[in-house]
Amino acid sequence: MKKYSKLFLVAILFVSVLLITGCGSKKDEKKEAAGTYQGKYTKLVGDDTKNTEEVFSLVLNEDGTGKHNRDGESYNVEWSIDGEKFTMKDKFGPLTIDYTGTLKDGKLQIYNGDPTNDFTYEYNYEKTK
Repeated sequence: MKKYSKLFLVAILFVSVLLITGCGSKKDEKKEAAGTYQGKYTKLVGDDTKNTEEVFSLVLNEDGTGKHNRDGESYNVEWSIDGEKFTMKDKFGPLTIDYTGTLKDGKLQIYNGDPTNDFTYEYNYEKTK
């Protein structure tokens, strides 16, 4: 019985060390995701036509804030990341737009609403620095 107790304690210690040091943290995810992203194209979900003439970019700071530059304006944002799942709030005046999407290998794809709705915009970015 003592043998199993010791093994159990060693296992708990091992898992604790992994959780503290080896699995990465939200802070590390934000640091890796932070940077400047250039808009590649935007489109309505139900329309395969890509608007490549629109100029837009996104600056993400490590503290979870940033700027969304689109439509000739600059909007304050708050963002977070969990694995590849990316969320952002775009604030201008009294309005807030919620975005959801994915960030993988420096490519960010976000939607300003339900990605299955034809009236939702899809934004695609690539990290530049």
